[in-house]
Amino acid sequence: MANTRDKLPAFLAEIKEAVMEDPGLPRNNPTISLWQEPPHPTVASIQSPTLPQQTDFVVIGSGITGCSVTKTLLEQSVLSGNAKGNHVTLLEARTLVSGATGRNGGHLVTAAGHTYANLAKKHGEENAKDITRFSIMNIDYLLKMVREMGPELEEYSQIRDIIKVMVAQDVPTWESSKKSVQAFQKAVEEHKTYHRLIEKGNVEERWNVKDGFGAVEHPAGAVWPYRLITGIYARLLEKYPKRLSIEANTPVTDIKYDPVVHEYANQYPYTIITPRGSIRAGQVIHCTNGFASHLLSPLRGKVYPFRGTMSVQKAGSALKNEGNFRSWSGMNQVSLDPDTGMYQTGLYYLQQNGITGDIWVGTESSYLRDILKSDDTYVTSESWDALSRFLPNFFSEGWSKAEKARIKAIWSGIQGHTADGLPIVGNIPEKFTGRPGSTGEWIAAGFNGYGMDKCWLTGEALAKIILGQEVDEWFPKCFRISEGRVKHALSMTSVLTKFDSVPKKKRTAAKGKL
Repeated sequence: MANTRDKLPAFLAEIKEAVMEDPGLPRNNPTISLWQEPPHPTVASIQSPTLPQQTDFVVIGSGITGCSVTKTLLEQSVLSGNAKGNHVTLLEARTLVSGATGRNGGHLVTAAGHTYANLAKKHGEENAKDITRFSIMNIDYLLKMVREMGPELEEYSQIRDIIKVMVAQDVPTWESSKKSVQAFQKAVEEHKTYHRLIEKGNVEERWNVKDGFGAVEHPAGAVWPYRLITGIYARLLEKYPKRLSIEANTPVTDIKYDPVVHEYANQYPYTIITPRGSIRAGQVIHCTNGFASHLLSPLRGKVYPFRGTMSVQKAGSALKNEGNFRSWSGMNQVSLDPDTGMYQTGLYYLQQNGITGDIWVGTESSYLRDILKSDDTYVTSESWDALSRFLPNFFSEGWSKAEKARIKAIWSGIQGHTADGLPIVGNIPEKFTGRPGSTGEWIAAGFNGYGMDKCWLTGEALAKIILGQEVDEWFPKCFRISEGRVKHALSMTSVLTKFDSVPKKKRTAAKGKL
């Protein structure tokens, strides 16, 4: 790749421009996600009559990470020596859980097996072990936690144990996936039976998927993510009515660190500015993922938005409903056409609703100009076409030759990505807040499209770190934000190298800007 100080190839120059853009606030008129229909009856648009004047913690972002941080702060602050417990205010720009958590695929799935080898190559064996162990632990923890919260939430969220399969649809993907799983089995011995390798001759019979060159199957979960997280928020409000304020439709437009101009300066040094007024806060926790750099401008280009597309489609007339037992992914090699900017991520992920039989299927493939966006108000024709063709060509039985895909709904959602492929978690160094003197800002963002297997325990870890508790025994150290990591692993050179290393493949699509 050309040095970033030299003249860049056109497609890399446009990628640089895209990831450096201010993501802004979440848009007011997003595409409609069927996960969010109908809205939660009590918390979807909840607001206090007036904003709290001061609060110990402001949590920005109401997705799964923000929910975990909020729950842990409320539960753990008394254990950490605060007899009365801290007050937490959660702020969400739109309705509650309207961002990525309310727009994703609803999978509780780890990519530990087929990504282990790449993690070890990029981050070292020990970090790869930590990351994959953490991912599996997160899924097990979340399934257990929800069931302990009671059968009502379990039923409402449709959380369930399933078996997941990742079908490799070309030879190189199968060979690399198989080697990766075998390396994982050798390195992480306690999980050596977690994955099962399915050779080519058995894929179609076992999984009803055609053109599979091999597959990896393993335990997993599935869930209605919007219902799960809004259901937890409703329970937290009932349990902590005096210590929790949830403010939907309350975007944060600015944060000021001004400890010397307020009577509560020592305790509440931050002013959180919203269209509904201002709040004095003791500490600020950013759980805004792909939108994080809007309020943290020095992180632009370090964590950036990456847009995917989800759909709900009617099952083919002959497809069995196995939604309470199985979920699927199809994976091909990733490719990029540097002339047109067409980016084929090679990944389709799908689950079936165990009640209706509908298929929830998503992908990220489109032009980079539409992927590197924080705008979830539209769906590209390329993503629509890709999803409308996929299902009848993926399953062996289910659709007759005359049947076409029947899309009930389709929407986009914004992920947060980083140059090194890892989340950024912890206390934000002063130079990356853009607010001189600020030491009480924290972040958990950049889950790179694999949030449901990391976010809950990441939020819990961050809250415990804030409260002075130890998490190093189980939380991956390589997720921590530091000046060195931001300067090197998350540099613009690293971002551009990430895209430049994608295999190049010419497409027949019309040329155009990225």
